[in-house]
Amino acid sequence: MTMIVEWLRRLEPVPPHGDLERGFRQEVADPLWMLGRQWQLGEHTGEDAGAPVGVTMSVSHTPIEPLDGLNPTRVPAEAIIEGNAADWWTIGRRIRVGRVIARSLSAQQRSAVAFAGDLPAPYGRAFEGMVDGREAWRRKLIAADHPALDGFRPQRRDHWDSSRMRYDATFRAGRSRLTVKNHSGSEVDWYTADADQPLGRLPKATRVEVIPMRLQYPGAPLPRVWQIEDHAVDIGGYPPDRSHLATALLIELVTDHAGDWFVAPVPAPSGRSKAPGMGAVVTLADVKVRNSFDEVDTLLVPPGEGDDPAGPDEPTGPWSLFRTRGLGRSSLVLWPTAATPITGPVLDDIVFGVDEDANLMWAVEERVDGLPLASGAEARQALADGRSTGSREFRWLPTSTLPPHWHPYRGVPINAPTVFEQGLVANFSTGTPKPRPGPLSDLIRSTPSKGHLLDLHAVPYQGLRLERRYMLARCTDGRPALWRQRRTVPLLAPPASHLRFDVIREAPVEE
Repeated sequence: MTMIVEWLRRLEPVPPHGDLERGFRQEVADPLWMLGRQWQLGEHTGEDAGAPVGVTMSVSHTPIEPLDGLNPTRVPAEAIIEGNAADWWTIGRRIRVGRVIARSLSAQQRSAVAFAGDLPAPYGRAFEGMVDGREAWRRKLIAADHPALDGFRPQRRDHWDSSRMRYDATFRAGRSRLTVKNHSGSEVDWYTADADQPLGRLPKATRVEVIPMRLQYPGAPLPRVWQIEDHAVDIGGYPPDRSHLATALLIELVTDHAGDWFVAPVPAPSGRSKAPGMGAVVTLADVKVRNSFDEVDTLLVPPGEGDDPAGPDEPTGPWSLFRTRGLGRSSLVLWPTAATPITGPVLDDIVFGVDEDANLMWAVEERVDGLPLASGAEARQALADGRSTGSREFRWLPTSTLPPHWHPYRGVPINAPTVFEQGLVANFSTGTPKPRPGPLSDLIRSTPSKGHLLDLHAVPYQGLRLERRYMLARCTDGRPALWRQRRTVPLLAPPASHLRFDVIREAPVEE
């Protein structure tokens, strides 16, 4: 009979000591050496300060006055600055107004203001021949007080400067004039406007007391030693680069100051106060911080440009992370911005390029009113002019075929410095050269007396893209705000002009 014996082996850690208390003591054999290392690394230069537990401040809100009938305390600042009267005429409103007034027009008038051609998808030619309400308004066939025009503001100004392709607007708050200059069409924040002078007499301030909290952001160091930080963010993965100031400031914030940043909320007006919480200039005064040792310190703002020099107990300047130029040290513009607006498809898309050697600028309309233009026989021919066919048969052309809706700008001295004026392109494909049609988009449309003008520095050397699209956001009272945003975006590389003179083109190969 065979006997089977199984041996079971298990490894178990056997600590040399049964009591772990000594290990947690972290005994040091030479404490003087540890103190010397701390002194050498500068760890003894810290302050015996407590954490902030309370902040008291006096807060006053100076409202920003309405502009063009729009109240910036309720309407997003982007809609006020970037919108104009023509934004009200959406395709749906053009159709609706046209149906309302169609019966009051004669047959000749209906034919003159009817829809013609394609509309952007999904409309197409579904409404061809019907009355266009916008065209009827332009021809003054609708009374200004017609019920169908409810909500239309024809007196609203357009703050777009077509020569610089930038927005300029001026608001008033107290005695100050808040000037928005060179706005390219994007988010509006405290840095968008500059003031010409301080606010003057401030409204009655409210004394509030709040509880500060630590500044939290992805990858922020945690205050406790044994807390595990966010593994999804690696601050050490951002290499320091002196040319990237934002990255250098981020690394400085995380590595040097660690968890010593605190944020104190500024409450919005409440109760019987009629001061707005948004669309106002917020001013803080007499800000005092109480720490865990029951010590009270007064926060002081460093002086900026134009301020008096710092006193003996004040921090030196001029630098401040949040500062509106021209206002007081502790005043900041607070706009009701468009948070996560709904962005519509591109309606107008125009590409600008610069040829510095030829002192020439050009614009190509790729999309106008939602319809693509950069396609067709002329566009394909323009690309084919520069390709080799291998036929070795050549013929001379006075100029290369230009893409459709290509518009040149030449430098002209008008009240120096030099500006670029839009011209027309001659069509040499016919027997007698004839000028090609001008631009379709009203963004660069010429006037009967002169062509569209562009500032000398409006387009950078790498080119520019001008887009227009509808934006939809909510006001602070819940109402919708709709406007068309014109926005300029620099290109990553200069575009090709496709313009050449005295061209020797290779004939295509006959099959």
